Amino acid sequence: MHVASRRFALSLLLSASLWSGCTEDSQTPRDGPDTEEGCPAVTGAVVEHQGLLSSPETWAAGGPHVITSDLTIRGQVTVAACATVRIAAGASLQVDSGGVLRVEGKQGQPVRFESRESGKPWGQVLIGTGGSARLEWTVFSGGGDTATALATVRVNAGADLPGLTPLFVNHVTIESSQGPGILINGTSGFATGSSDLTIRGSGSTARPQPLAVNPNALGTLPSGTYTGNLDDSIYVGPSIASASVFYLGANATLKDLGVPYRLEGLQVGGNRVAATLTIEAGATLRFEPATTLDIYDETSALIAAGTAARPITFTSSEATPRAGDWTGIRFDGMNAANRLESVVVRYAGGACQCSSFGCNYLPPGFDVSSAILVFDEPTAPFIANSRIEDSAGHGILRGWNGSDLSLAASTTFARIAECTETKPKDRDGRCPAETPVCPRSP
Repeated sequence: MHVASRRFALSLLLSASLWSGCTEDSQTPRDGPDTEEGCPAVTGAVVEHQGLLSSPETWAAGGPHVITSDLTIRGQVTVAACATVRIAAGASLQVDSGGVLRVEGKQGQPVRFESRESGKPWGQVLIGTGGSARLEWTVFSGGGDTATALATVRVNAGADLPGLTPLFVNHVTIESSQGPGILINGTSGFATGSSDLTIRGSGSTARPQPLAVNPNALGTLPSGTYTGNLDDSIYVGPSIASASVFYLGANATLKDLGVPYRLEGLQVGGNRVAATLTIEAGATLRFEPATTLDIYDETSALIAAGTAARPITFTSSEATPRAGDWTGIRFDGMNAANRLESVVVRYAGGACQCSSFGCNYLPPGFDVSSAILVFDEPTAPFIANSRIEDSAGHGILRGWNGSDLSLAASTTFARIAECTETKPKDRDGRCPAETPVCPRSP
């Protein structure tokens, strides 16, 4: 359904005056695409939208476009530079299968999506399977109504590998969202070339982060600014993913985007699915309690190469971290590409639910919990110039049967509860007759 209505010029001028101040900081100069020096005043006839839209449409600048109730797009909607779209409280815009939303803002001529009534948040832009959105020089303000999925923009598209990438962003700002600015479910992610995403003033008690994504979106995250929110971090977790593909199932580079990542744990690769996770220097990964970074088998790999000036940090997500908060980094198979260089691993060594590997056990049983757990013999050391601190168990578990290859030659240790590095069993699965040496840290 598409309804157009006319209003008197005086009413439009009053409306334009009212809506120019609909956000708290609208009078404060701001950086980003919401600089409107090139756009004319919002005057002209109001155009209302609701229901189902199947035919191509162009929403021009001038009079405001008002979404009065939920709108579903199954055709192509093109929103022109300088257009203003006002959305009723709780109303959402869904881009369904076959639907395309093209927002064609320009530098100095952005498109704005905002609340119809000040202080009453609208719902979300929901991109479903088969739909897509291309957003350029666009501002979303005051979305993410708590009655919806708590995000201003949500992608709920696909549960297969490789994941769909139906969302393209370029110079997009999301502000004052009642939850995350963007939430990406399933196995989907951002389209190639996405960049310059700003999310600020957003988050809720349940989802305080500006961005919440499934693991397969990791390699698609755009550059941008993610500060000024309730919790300035990027949330990654299997609970956001498809139930059948909860792991990282393709090669991905985790970028240093200026804020830490908060993870519900992460599995790299899966059954007959190979993946390599590469982590940029300077990145920080904070793991929730009792979770693990697990490299699934020998077909998958972790490449974390920091520098002395910009190490990669793996740590606890707790506000007051303690030894054993999270399990640690676990290699269930050994790929020659694995690399941990200039990394810091803190507050790991929590219960690994594994026992009897190697020759040094935690008292009083056969537990071998460690900050880094290696269950397959490497051909050469792959840990270098790194630090392991505050482990509730060992530092490094050498949990294979084979050579006595050391992985700790250039690693420093501090406050390790037990051995800095355990001794592996020989190729026949035997330990020395005498209790093996347990090297200790300061």
